Amino acid sequence: MVWWILPGAVGLFGVIILLTAFGSFGKFRLMAGTTRLLSGGGVLALAGFLSMLGLNLQTYSRLTHEQTIATIDVAYLEPQFYLANVRLAHEVQPRPYEVRGDEIEFKARIIKWSPWANIIGYDAVYRLDRLAGQYTDIQEDLQKPRTVYRLHDERGVDTFELVKKRGGWLKAVDAYYGSGTYVPMIAGASYEIIMTQNGLIARPLNEAARKGLHDWVPRRDAAPASPVTSLMDKDQLAE
Repeated sequence: MVWWILPGAVGLFGVIILLTAFGSFGKFRLMAGTTRLLSGGGVLALAGFLSMLGLNLQTYSRLTHEQTIATIDVAYLEPQFYLANVRLAHEVQPRPYEVRGDEIEFKARIIKWSPWANIIGYDAVYRLDRLAGQYTDIQEDLQKPRTVYRLHDERGVDTFELVKKRGGWLKAVDAYYGSGTYVPMIAGASYEIIMTQNGLIARPLNEAARKGLHDWVPRRDAAPASPVTSLMDKDQLAE
């Protein structure tokens, strides 16, 4: 809610300036009216920009403590090809993703505010960015087909890019960074993906996942690598 208060206040100030401009025109004070008209327009443009920034920040979630942000159920389709049913924390139904490789990886973007911003209510925020498949063997990862999916909507101004370029303003941003975690894909395994103050971690939810983590070793019996290709659909994000 706080992200909409500031644009609203700025917009109201801009409207007030515009009203005074119209009043000046009514009194035939053209120079003063023109100056106030331009100033009011600039303030309203700033309010519009802040609104777009607030809209983009709605794609991020507040990070106040350790929390589960996704659960995964893995089903085997064929060698190095799995179906991952992923339920995000804010969704009721899981989404199916066909993933190639031996492991499933999640990545997130995190913005951590400075202590003074925390005091006025700005907690660290995060956004789950993408899901991808990868191979345990690095050579296979370089040569075999990979899949990658976008896990968020693009709305408003890109806050992360803005923070990278202008994060020093008022010293409001303490740190911004990416975080990732990955686990082996095992038939019947279930995992939870958890966001902590230090970044993403994964925990097993059933015996198949625990055994898969215990036995997690690089594959050495893979078939000859095929040329690199991309598996894309409307929900996927090309790397």
